[in-house]
Amino acid sequence: MQDYQATIREAVLDETNFVRAAFSGRQRGHTIAWQRLELRPVEVRGKRHLQFSFFDEKQNIVKNYAGSTAVTELNRALDLPFRNFHITLRDETIQINLTKKGKAIINRRANETPQEVDLAHDRSKNTILSEGEDIPFLKAMGVMRGDDRIKANNRSKFRQINAFLKILDEIDEIAALPEPVRMIDFGCGNAYLTFAAYHYLQNILGKEAHIVGVDGQEKLIARNQRLAQELGWDGLTFEQGLIIDYQTDNPPDIVVALHACDTATDDTMAQGIRWQSQVIIAAPCCHHHLQVQLKERPSPPEFTAVLRHNLLHERLGDILTDAFRAAILRLHGYQVSALEFISPDHTPKNLLLRAVKKGEDGGETAVAEYNQLQQYWQVTPCLAELLGTEVQK
Repeated sequence: MQDYQATIREAVLDETNFVRAAFSGRQRGHTIAWQRLELRPVEVRGKRHLQFSFFDEKQNIVKNYAGSTAVTELNRALDLPFRNFHITLRDETIQINLTKKGKAIINRRANETPQEVDLAHDRSKNTILSEGEDIPFLKAMGVMRGDDRIKANNRSKFRQINAFLKILDEIDEIAALPEPVRMIDFGCGNAYLTFAAYHYLQNILGKEAHIVGVDGQEKLIARNQRLAQELGWDGLTFEQGLIIDYQTDNPPDIVVALHACDTATDDTMAQGIRWQSQVIIAAPCCHHHLQVQLKERPSPPEFTAVLRHNLLHERLGDILTDAFRAAILRLHGYQVSALEFISPDHTPKNLLLRAVKKGEDGGETAVAEYNQLQQYWQVTPCLAELLGTEVQK
């Protein structure tokens, strides 16, 4: 077997051709303090250095080394139990992924256009995908130009794609999923994030992936399927249909619904819970179902001053809807995080619920929290209606 560390070392230390590198994921059975390590050449006080950027959930530690010290620190970095390595050279991209048994799978391909070595010391924010990198699916979808630059009118879309991939990248359980990793994206629409997820699983994590995008619009399904075929992505398919009616013989590991309207988010969560999917990710859109109930029922007297204002009434309904969703997910053994998906400058609907399966049920605390919330407001959330007795504790 080819020594993959020697391949990485040779590429990174090539001062003429090395552009950037990213180490990510963790080897099976190992722990690591960092989620990601990025390497790139920089010029500091007129001298070439190798910049190491270590990322975890809270911080980014940047260190610059030159000469023999850079070689020593590179060797130390290669000893860390990362699993995936993406190295960009001027004319070539190298992708290295380690299997569960530690075997290195090395893929090398020529870049469509030469990459530039940028020695500027200031760096852009940490992203999974970088402008200037040859990313075929972004070009096929019209986000990136042929010279690897992002089109001006698609920069917000590029930021959204990176925000979504960062959320995936923070879930350690995904790297440990058995192959093929199965995912369903409900209400996929134009499927920018569906394609991005496939690229992330296949080309960054190096895992075999089977992803299905589901949407009710026939024209979008046909267009997305054509693009997948043009890219040669056999593991990415698209189907027309309704979320709640969708059936599969292979329950997905990951279920996604981003900006699915009103109760379509609940349909997605109900499907994921019943399948016992490892990961459920939803960025809710509008919230009408609970709003109607809140208007029909007497308001708790403590909230009279809030609910007399239509705008505040609506926002409280949004918050309660997502709080009920999170509580029900916890009942079913999921650890739930409420995150800001993207900047509110892009869309005011920027909340995302990320749920990762941790056990069979959420225990007495989760039951008590849900019951207290439901009894206080005297409403029945849509997700509880869909699951029926499955939320009656």
